[in-house]
Amino acid sequence: MASDTELGLPGVVVQEVLSGVKTDAQFAELHHRLVSAFTIVHAVTDHYVDAARLKNTCLRKGVNVSGPDCLIATLAMAHKAELVALDDDFTSIAKHSTLRLRPLGAG
Repeated sequence: MASDTELGLPGVVVQEVLSGVKTDAQFAELHHRLVSAFTIVHAVTDHYVDAARLKNTCLRKGVNVSGPDCLIATLAMAHKAELVALDDDFTSIAKHSTLRLRPLGAG
């Protein structure tokens, strides 16, 4: 189903996706596809600070989530966007923040 919804991809996710690609040709092709299909969302200092606060909030609630996932969640919240994710860290983060998760298949 086509949608007018803009899709963004945090820069840290671009790094994760491109890490471990076996050949330079595959790397170049995947990089091209990512940057042509998505708006790349860049973090600034305040996002890193807010991600640290979010991680600390989760830790105080007894939930240990990854720092990069906190940054991804922070970027989604800062842009008032829904996040599509398979990682259970985001479900935990959403329970202790204003993160909105978009179910897979929701269109």
